[in-house]
Amino acid sequence: MKKLLSTIVLVIVATAGWAQTRIWNNIVTGYSNVPFVKITKVVLSADSTEVFMHFDMPERAAGQEGVLAAKSLLQADGKTYEAKNAVGMKLGQPVKIPKDCKVDFSLVFDALPASTWLFSISDPGMWIINAVRDADANADADVTPVGITDTYWRNTLTGDWLIGFAQHHVIYNNKVWDILNQTEQKDTYVLTLNDGLTIKVGKLKKGIRPITIGTGKAIACNPITQEALPDYPTKDTRKGFVDNGYREGDSVTIVGWLKDMPEQAWKQSGEFEVWTSNFITDKTESFTAKLDSLGRFTLRMPLLNSATVTLAPRQSWVHPVLEPGKTYFFLNDFNTGQKLFMGDDVRLQNELVACPATWPETRINPSESAMQFMERANKVFDAIITKMQADITHRPNLSQRYIDYIKGLFMAGQGYSMMQARFDVPGRSLPKEYMDYVNTKLWQPAPKPYTLYSEFPRFMRDYLDQLRDERHSVSIDPYRITLNDGAYPIILRQARADGKVSITDEELALMERYAVEFHKEYAKQAKNQKIDSLNIDLAGTDLDKLGIAEQYLAIMERPDVKKEIEQEFSLIDLYYQKQAIESATTDRALIDLALARKFYWKLNSFRKSLDPSDLNFANKEIKLASALNFVLTENDKYVALEHQDLANAASLRPSTDVANMTDGEKMLRKIIEPYKGRVIYLDVWGTWCGPCKQKLKDSWKVKEALKDYDIVYLYLCNGSSDASWKNVIKEYNLTGPNCVHYNLPKEQQSAIEHYLSVNSFPTYKIIDKQGNIHDLGWLDDQNLEAFKQTMGKFCK
Repeated sequence: MKKLLSTIVLVIVATAGWAQTRIWNNIVTGYSNVPFVKITKVVLSADSTEVFMHFDMPERAAGQEGVLAAKSLLQADGKTYEAKNAVGMKLGQPVKIPKDCKVDFSLVFDALPASTWLFSISDPGMWIINAVRDADANADADVTPVGITDTYWRNTLTGDWLIGFAQHHVIYNNKVWDILNQTEQKDTYVLTLNDGLTIKVGKLKKGIRPITIGTGKAIACNPITQEALPDYPTKDTRKGFVDNGYREGDSVTIVGWLKDMPEQAWKQSGEFEVWTSNFITDKTESFTAKLDSLGRFTLRMPLLNSATVTLAPRQSWVHPVLEPGKTYFFLNDFNTGQKLFMGDDVRLQNELVACPATWPETRINPSESAMQFMERANKVFDAIITKMQADITHRPNLSQRYIDYIKGLFMAGQGYSMMQARFDVPGRSLPKEYMDYVNTKLWQPAPKPYTLYSEFPRFMRDYLDQLRDERHSVSIDPYRITLNDGAYPIILRQARADGKVSITDEELALMERYAVEFHKEYAKQAKNQKIDSLNIDLAGTDLDKLGIAEQYLAIMERPDVKKEIEQEFSLIDLYYQKQAIESATTDRALIDLALARKFYWKLNSFRKSLDPSDLNFANKEIKLASALNFVLTENDKYVALEHQDLANAASLRPSTDVANMTDGEKMLRKIIEPYKGRVIYLDVWGTWCGPCKQKLKDSWKVKEALKDYDIVYLYLCNGSSDASWKNVIKEYNLTGPNCVHYNLPKEQQSAIEHYLSVNSFPTYKIIDKQGNIHDLGWLDDQNLEAFKQTMGKFCK
């Protein structure tokens, strides 16, 4: 009976501990090894613990299969629990990732003790999230920290993070200081730092401590217990962001501490890294600083102008705005999950941590017209603004700079999405009303500086290309043909100003009229023709009847005009870019940045130094020093390449190896004949192909993985000049005793590609020892271990 009574008492006590279900809605976490896994809610009840998860995966994951481990684990109070069930996904079974790459589900575990306030959760071998807890716990219980070790304090008057205390260090004034001496008496503390500075910490009363730094006055401070700095106590109505005019040589300094990083995070990287998007190249650039043994760092990096960056992508995944000329202190405490900024003006940065900025990328559906998509995209934009205004009502002290930043991000994102739609509508033709909307609602009011959002330069690229195509291009599905006639009056007007040609305003006006009417007639006649049999006949058209075509041809045949057109012919794309950007804006800096982007595109596409006419155009037209110097520096790289000797020049084979041959199969067999009995890795590429060049850049990884196999690497180059071909080979060090390169004449290369059924670039094939040809997906080498096994089978 006594034992029975004890059991009943235990049951009653246990049940009393779970008098009601607890729900954590404001989740704070410590270290997580993947940024796209979030915990949105935790429900703790007497019979189970349910953890609600949200996966927001990269775009490339769409359509792929993901698997939730059969044994997802939760650790709390020294005990490990295995997931009993999953809602929204099935444990251990694959699920197809949806198009938007977002997956919501929950994991169900046995009940945790009623006293549980912290746990970790993991999918073994995949992801891990440490120190999961409820940030709102202090609404029901006193979680004010005891003592000062591992605590962070904000100025109650300004709301700024003032100081932080670790076991042996103090964070203050953008620096981590050593504590030389510390005394404690009745919850008051006196600390002496390594520079002699004294800090006095008063007794905690009603959640407030007075903190005196040096000879200054005591500052009332309250502890920061949430993942990010709470809302500031007053409104900041300032507007705008630092705009240095895109001055060359500006930089930003980030000092900080990745505090108490777990071993797994150290294995990922011993560096602090910042990703930033280059406005001119659209490429992500990485800047790094070594971490010391405690995880501290200092990084000074170039910054063209104010920009959104990604801090510590492998550890923290934070996206603040950085402004040139400033110094920031960034803390990521991996035990508490707190991410805080310290500095002279870091309110915006802390608000972006507390209220992260995201925009839902909207894409046109195959069944939608451009106008239907515009209407839907506008509704999405309006809904976002409405939600933001509601959020501001609940958080009225969010700064005006934060509000303006969010609105600008949505505008840049919507502009990019709406201009990307041009690739999915027939003939890339967007209605005037559509383009007017983009111009007035998204382009003209774009916030400055233009470097602020990585989406804006991509928006600008597509917008300017559309303006150019509307004036000068014709669609012959699936191709687009750019007509050159519209550039001739632009070239000649400039040449007249330079005293190089003699031409009247009337003649230039006639040439402009001809270009416009010829564009219309070309589009009309090409509509029902095929590209390989295209024929445009002006006989009987208004251009013919009114004599405009005859007069136009007469002007074009004049020696001075003909000479100038021939000299400037290679610059037509640059003239069109200049015309498009100058019709879209009067902002000189943006005009120069747009021109620099076009020059970079030319350098990156053709991989050879600029012609003298290109350099003259750049020096004359680009006024912004940072933009011009970027172009000249990039050009110098290719000048240096062209003067560099080609190592292992024998790797480059002459086209005479297949002289007078026209049959694709016979030419390929002739090319591979010297390597009979060996495995051949065939790469069909072109210097104009971005993915081809990226794969070539990384091809050393493939060769390193396959170094134990006897493989010949055969490269067949499509549609590339000899100079570009050689430059890419030099740039990526693609020569060697087992490397063979051909840059055949167009007809011969096309014949081989036809035989191999090449319909995209790059294309890869494996030719086995018996000469049989096997398809190889161009992403097959991303899993190098599996790829090595595949190649090993051929090399047996």
